[in-house]
Amino acid sequence: MSYARSRLWLGVTGVGSIVTIAFIALVFGWPERFLSSDAHYGGLEFLQLAALTGIFMVWLFPFDYLGGYLLPRRFQKSEQAFGTWLKEYSAAAFTQAFFFLCFGSAIILSAQAYGLVGALATISVGIVCCFSIRNRRLLHREVRSEQTSKKLLEATSLTQSWQTNVPHTVVVKHKDIGFTGGIVGFGKRAQIVIPQAWLSFSQEQLATAIARRATAVNSGSYSRGLMVAFLWNVCGFLVCSLISETGLATVAGLATTISGFTLWSFLGLLTLPTLSRSASLEIDSQLQQQGMPADLISKTAFTMDQLQDGEPDRSPWIETIFHPVPNVTSRNPEQPVRGFGAWNVARTTLFFSWACLGFLSRSVHCNVGRPELWTMLPTD
Repeated sequence: MSYARSRLWLGVTGVGSIVTIAFIALVFGWPERFLSSDAHYGGLEFLQLAALTGIFMVWLFPFDYLGGYLLPRRFQKSEQAFGTWLKEYSAAAFTQAFFFLCFGSAIILSAQAYGLVGALATISVGIVCCFSIRNRRLLHREVRSEQTSKKLLEATSLTQSWQTNVPHTVVVKHKDIGFTGGIVGFGKRAQIVIPQAWLSFSQEQLATAIARRATAVNSGSYSRGLMVAFLWNVCGFLVCSLISETGLATVAGLATTISGFTLWSFLGLLTLPTLSRSASLEIDSQLQQQGMPADLISKTAFTMDQLQDGEPDRSPWIETIFHPVPNVTSRNPEQPVRGFGAWNVARTTLFFSWACLGFLSRSVHCNVGRPELWTMLPTD
């Protein structure tokens, strides 16, 4: 079995197990049976929330071990020693657990004080905080050197020849070969983030990668992705909060809501990738109209794919369900672009779900066991 297919089945198993547990918990009413339904928040309630988070961490560890250490080593995608991986993984996992405890506590307390409106406001603020913290930490890893600046200047000059206005672009250090960077910031402050490994690309391929992200910003596709991801999480949490009789003011009510939200997130995994793929194909089409050679898009996509799963071709049903990034062979310049596009919305939604205690946020095939990809999931 190939590396790509091994990761796919690992993600299907991990996501499937969590979704199944959430469904059973809802059917049999486990949160109401085993967790506090008192409308106050004290030491017992905090311990129950901590236990819930701890169970999530323990359950995911075998999947993380396979996806973050064993499979990359077996398929020569990583040479990281187990001790090094375990240290970095543990720090990241406990950091996420800390965020979950903070967000969970804040949701309960705000619901007790201000009702559902207060809880949704807390989630909204939490999403913004996650986004801001992620961006700042990422930009602190910027690589600054004369050689890097020269490489970026040459690539940017070529990008501008395709009638593309390029936002500020930074190169950042990373360890995971699958790290793709992305776009950070919002509006006029949006910046393109390029992984250091991409500096080894040819000038034309680096320029193509930058041009695609610049077009995502300039066309509004990136902003649409952020807004849809935000609304998907907030609206989904609102709907799921109505399942529990005690609402969000109790640990039992929050756990019931999280179980429902897990199913809602799973629905997003099945539907939102279509919007991400449409956005990618829209960008391809726009750049070709502006003079970018079609074969350069395909060659760049192939080079980037080799740093990911190395699967340039896949069956339509697997792509439709599991992959928000179009495969290399599907980037046909004559293929009509249909539907509404929102850049990277499927994977942005997973990251934003941290504020909703999203248990699927780091269990999908592309980032399970890979802490560097938990907050900035791979994109094209």
